Amino acid sequence: MRAIAGVVVLLAVTASQGASQVIAGPNGPVEFIGLRDWDAQELFDAIQELDPNRPFHACAADMRFQLGFAQAGAFRFSSDGSDEWYTVVVGVEDSTGVRYRPTGSTTVALPEPWEELRAIAREDMRTLTATAHTLHWDNITVDGVPMSSREVAKLMGADPGTLEQLRALLDRADGEEDRRLAHEVLASDSSWLARSVATLVLGNFIDDDTSWYALVGSLIDPDARVGSVAMRMVDGLALGETDSVDWSGARAHLSAIFGGSNPFAFRYTLDVLVATEVDPEFARQLVRENPDLLLAHVGAEHDVTREPAVDFLRAVSGEDFGTDVEAWMAWANGQPGGR
Repeated sequence: MRAIAGVVVLLAVTASQGASQVIAGPNGPVEFIGLRDWDAQELFDAIQELDPNRPFHACAADMRFQLGFAQAGAFRFSSDGSDEWYTVVVGVEDSTGVRYRPTGSTTVALPEPWEELRAIAREDMRTLTATAHTLHWDNITVDGVPMSSREVAKLMGADPGTLEQLRALLDRADGEEDRRLAHEVLASDSSWLARSVATLVLGNFIDDDTSWYALVGSLIDPDARVGSVAMRMVDGLALGETDSVDWSGARAHLSAIFGGSNPFAFRYTLDVLVATEVDPEFARQLVRENPDLLLAHVGAEHDVTREPAVDFLRAVSGEDFGTDVEAWMAWANGQPGGR
């Protein structure tokens, strides 16, 4: 009876999931995905009324703290050859799946290289996150042009000198004691600066599955600055060559991400799960337990928003139902032929 009841509930959730809604915005189209109780135009007007002078792509905080959303994300994309922007707004109205990693209340003693990393992070988080993003790149191609990771980081607004300094410090934080310390800091330190540094240091140990688990945990850190470092690192890792990862040890963290705990990091998480060859049955369980956010992305009109979700489902299922949300939900529930 339990399995049957679970399927009924999940299908009901799918039926109530709001479809993508695209309206005209001040600087181009605005697409809302994931809405249930809100209408797109109604939400747009409410956000504009709160702060008409704020750029609309910065609306996520207002949605959370003024309009009662459990979580929210907003992304702005340029249109080639046009002054217009395409904005995608993700709304998470149901708080059931939104959970954050617990943080401790202690201050962990840090060795000298860590303290120097923390001092830099306090003054220049932009370069710290750029370092996280490019940590495992040697040379990449951007628009057909070979570029070093340092050149790419510079394009991200990072300071080249500070980047070199960060890399030198990270080279001094690559021992087993540093790996253990990173996990300790993430579990017990109250400082977001320390947790940001620990997240960066874990990039030295990606051959260890527990490092991946902790990185995903940092995506749902209660401080968004820690999540930003983790998001850049996860995105960078997904773009490079990676080994397979047994993700079963990160089930709770991944479930929280699929439940909407960090909409900004969601599509990067999908990319890295594919890149690390997530177990298909484990992936199916994640989808079945928290389908709404994934299916909202599947149904998006915007390509960059939609494609990571569809690519993820294709990779873990061996099926190709395109943007057919109902077929994908049927697949998640184990129905033959996706129906």
